[in-house]
Order: sequence, then C-alpha cells, then structure tokens
Amino acid sequence: MKSKITYYDWIPYFKAIAIKMFEISKDKSNRDSLLLNLANELFEEGTAILNFSITDPFSIIYSIAQKNTKNQRKYIFESIKAVCGLEENLPTDFTFPTPTPNTKSLFFFNGHYVDGEGIAIGNDCLWNLFHQVYNGEEINNDDFLKVLALKNVGVTKLTQAMFLINPNEYMPFDTQMNKLPVDSLDNLKLISLQIEEDGVLPYYDVLSILKSNFPGCYYYEINLLNYLLNTTTGEQLRVSNTYCQVSSNAQGQNEGDYFDDFVDKNGVYTGSAFLNEHTKYPLQDYKPGDVVLVRRGTKRLGGIGLIVNNEYLPNGYDDDLMIKIIWLVKDNRKIQSTALGQWDGFSHATANTVDRFKECYPETFKILDYTRNKQKTMVNHSAVKFKNLILQGPPGTGKTRLAKQIAEWLTDETSDKEKSILEAIENKMFSKEPEVEENPCVEVIQFHPSYTYDDFVRGVKVNVVDEKISYDVENKILGQMAFEAAKPENQDKAFVLIIDEINRANLNSVLGELIYALEYRGKMVNSMYKTEQGYGITIPHNLYVIGTMNTADRSVSHLDYAIRRRFTFIPVPVNDEVITNVESKKVFNVIRNIVKNNISPEFNVDDIQVGHSYFLVEGKDLYYKTKYEVIPLLNEYINDGILLPSAEDEIKELLSNNF
Repeated sequence: MKSKITYYDWIPYFKAIAIKMFEISKDKSNRDSLLLNLANELFEEGTAILNFSITDPFSIIYSIAQKNTKNQRKYIFESIKAVCGLEENLPTDFTFPTPTPNTKSLFFFNGHYVDGEGIAIGNDCLWNLFHQVYNGEEINNDDFLKVLALKNVGVTKLTQAMFLINPNEYMPFDTQMNKLPVDSLDNLKLISLQIEEDGVLPYYDVLSILKSNFPGCYYYEINLLNYLLNTTTGEQLRVSNTYCQVSSNAQGQNEGDYFDDFVDKNGVYTGSAFLNEHTKYPLQDYKPGDVVLVRRGTKRLGGIGLIVNNEYLPNGYDDDLMIKIIWLVKDNRKIQSTALGQWDGFSHATANTVDRFKECYPETFKILDYTRNKQKTMVNHSAVKFKNLILQGPPGTGKTRLAKQIAEWLTDETSDKEKSILEAIENKMFSKEPEVEENPCVEVIQFHPSYTYDDFVRGVKVNVVDEKISYDVENKILGQMAFEAAKPENQDKAFVLIIDEINRANLNSVLGELIYALEYRGKMVNSMYKTEQGYGITIPHNLYVIGTMNTADRSVSHLDYAIRRRFTFIPVPVNDEVITNVESKKVFNVIRNIVKNNISPEFNVDDIQVGHSYFLVEGKDLYYKTKYEVIPLLNEYINDGILLPSAEDEIKELLSNNF
C-alpha cells in the first residue's frame, strides 16, 4: 500500500458540498437559482452542468465525481476547499465511484427532467430524495422510483450518487459489487431489475446483507475493502495466512481500553516497544495483507482487520506510529469456550487464538478463505508482459491444441495463476484436452491470404431492409472482443483470441493501426471507420492474442520486424516421447530419417520435421494417416524444394516397407 494515502480523506469534501446544498434546500423558493450559483463557483467553464439553467443536488455531486481524473481532480477539490472554507488537506484517497468521461453525469436530459418517454417529472423528487439521503432517513419509495424513472438515470448512477452524499448509510450498487465475497449478491442483474421494479426495498435488502457480512463497518469501508481486494493494480491487498493479535489495553491491563481509538484511527498500536526488558513486541514482522485480531480481554473480542500499512517499518517503534488497518468486522463478541490467557500488548497469534476468533466470527473467516482462494487465481492483466504470443513449429506438433490449452488456463477462474504464461508453458502445466468451443471468452479463427482489415478489425456492412440499402460500420472479431473485454464488469476476466495460421495473411494490412495498439494496451488509436462510439479503438490489457505459425511455410518471411517486435515467439517442437505405440514410433523414425537425409540445405530440419500428432494412432488408423496425410505432405515438401528429389524413392517405398 502507498503510505502517503490517507484513506477516506475524500469524504469531508463531499460532505461539505452536501452540507452546503442542504442549507440551500431550506429556501424552497430560491433553491434552484442558489444551486446554480454554487455550480458556477465550483466548476470551470465548459463543464456540462453549466450549459443549462437548471440543476439539482445529484447532478452537482455526480459531476464532481466525474472530475476524478489526474488532470481535473486538483482543480475541483481546491474549488470545494475554497467555496466551503475547508481546512483539511487536499484528498489523497480517490477510491470512490467515478463516472467515465463518456457517462452522462446529469440527472436531467437536454434541460428537462423527463422520463424515457419524454413525460415531465420535475426535480422535486430529487430534492426530496436528497433530504432523505443526507439525513439518513427512511427513503420514500415514490421519490426513489421517480428519480429512477428519469431519462439517463439507472440503479448504478443513483446509488453511486447516494453513496457520495452519505457514505455511512448507502453503498454504490455497481459492477464492483459482484466482486464482494458474498454469495447472495452473485446475480447483480436480477437484483438490479428488482430495484427498478419494486424500488428501495430490494436495495435495503442488499444493504442489510452487507451489514451482516461486515458487522460494525461503514459502507465506505466496505467499498474501499472491495476495491483493495479485487483491484489488479499494484494497490491490491493480498490476504496472507499470517495472524497477529493486539490488545485494546494498549497501555497495559490497568490503564484503560483503547478500542474506540483503534476504530477512530483505523489503526492499532501498543504503548511501548517492550513488554519488559526480555520480551520485544514483533511490530516489524507484519506487512500489508496480514490479519490483525483485536482482543479486549481473555474472553472479550473486538474485531478483525487487514493491515494496509505498517508504520513501524522500517525504523521500528515510535509513540506516534501505528499499524494502519482496514476493518472486516468491528463487533464485540464473547468466547463461549475456553478463555484465552491474560495478556496485553502485541504478538504473534497462536493457533488457539485464531481458533477462538474463528468460533466467534465465522462469517469473517469465510470471507478471508474465499478471498485467499480467489486472489490465488487472479491475474493482474496490466502487469502481464506477454500478451501477444505466436506458437511456431512444423506441421503436426500440436500448436493449435496448445493455444487452446493456454486459453482455457487463462480464462479458468479456478486455476492457479501464480506462474506466468511462459512459466506455465515451460513447466508443461497443460495436460487435459482443451474444450473452448463453448467458452464465451475465447474465439478461434483462421487466417487466409484474402483476409483483410475489414474482416478482422472493423468494416462496412451492406444491409438491405425493405429494398433500401444502407451502409453500416461494425466491429469485426478483434473489435468485438476488445469492446467486450473493456467493459468494467469484465476487467478481471481474460479474453483470448486464437489466430490459427497467423502468417498466411498479410499482417501489416490486416492489423493496420492495431499494430501499435497491440503493444500499447489501453491506449486508444483511431480506426479508418467510425462507429457510434467514434473512431477510437483500444486493445485492453485483458485481451490476449495467440497465433500459430507453421515454420515449414515459406510465407514466414512475410512477418516484418514491426510485427515480430510485438509478439513473443514460442517454439513448439516435435516430441517423440508422447508416441507410446511401438509400431507408430517405428514409422515416425523412418519418416524422420527420410526428412533428415534429404533436406535441402536452405532449411533447418527442426522447422520442417513431421510432427508427432500424426503418429498418436495405431493399426489401420496409422496406415491411413501415413498414406493420406503424411505422404502427401512429404510430396509437397519435394514440390516446394524443402526436400531434395532423392527422397522420392524412399517415400514410394514407405507403405510397402512398413505396413
């Protein structure tokens, strides 16, 4: 974790704006004009919200959140600080819902508060709902449903704004929520539909589920925890199997209980570096992701947290330092079985202590176990260096099979991803037959000489409707997969495009500007065709491209250096060890000698040797494979000048001498 971040320091800024708007709301006759004045003070010229003569509290809050970019956040938070007279430092934590630049941030449409059918709704429902959210009051379902009915407003947008107004009481219901380790929230689409139809009650049910799984925690803590556990950036908090324990009697058993201070400061500490001159507290032994068990006595327990920053590292104890944590549970519970020993200070947690906590907080340990297992299989796609692979080798070495095995491994959310792709290939971690045909995250295509950019990336489609011709631009296989992989709900998934015989097409022509995008993932490039989303196209970090290439094909030379530099080439050689049948092995060796003894000096025998997959059969199947697949291949080698004419007689005698 980055020690310079003070988590939750964004909250006072949004709270200050909410207070300002709440005061404005008291003057019902002038509130709209007063809110417009506030908007003009907050936002710089050109911001969408300033283009209209109306506004509302939700549009203000959501427009502020949309400014959460590196280039805009400093201006907006300095503006809030000046307008509201805040003394707090500018925020360092920006982990709050942030609409993308393309998201419609306003809760009105073209200057009017209307529903999807264009029927006027007005903004009274927004002011009413703002009051209820700000005060944490029971939400009026009619107001809630009216706001949901507004054009360009949905469950995600509304609940994100509610969270920003009052993060103690509300949780954003967005695509991040299905990453929480809570079984009953695994079908977000269904719950979202229920909220749209029934209103606030299903949303309250979600809040209740979260509270029961994270007792005592505020929703802004749950939101941050969800981000830290599931982000694939360097900020990810990986849950370890290491436990420490700390007593809330930080200054000693007779000097008072500091649990409330632990909660207020989101950190734990002890009153001295030493329990006595013989026992040193192991303060520097614990790192981010380790689990902190908070005790309040021999039978009373206070809660559990995860370390996000150990301030005692690297210099050791100081009175002003602490171990910063994010809470999983803040709830006083009592051990019903054998009590723990009398103790204060800070130490390693024994197995007995862990077991007692597990008895008292079973839901929390379930979350810890689930998260450990999930993180073990997660891939930080932005950190993966080898996303564009070409598997190269002679015919019949299993290149396409290996490509499918890699794709299956990448997209399997239960497989161990502690090794990189190249390590997995070198360690031969793939053994079972791949089944990717029904996998929605994998596509397999084959290139051919007439394949073009319009077939692969984006092109014009001619449509005829009622004898009228129209020309529509549409994304093709690469554009479609890039669009799907880039969706927020898919950012942790791997998508794999397998291109069989990748060197048979003119790659410079087929890829076009995507040659650049394949290397610079996440960077937008402009296509020659414009879709509804514009000219831009981006290859996201989680889209992997695996090509196969036949090294016996002379068109290999068509791959220029620009293409080669953007791919990692992995040899897939002949492996006769997998041929277990004696007769099949004998025929393989005969053919290997024919190739070896008659190869043209221009070629490398490893590039054109007949692969082992032809010989994984026996009996009549071996005969037919040899007659109708291997011999035609060898004859083609002679025609292409790969084998010398001297091989002809040996090939003719191949069947009669071996079958």
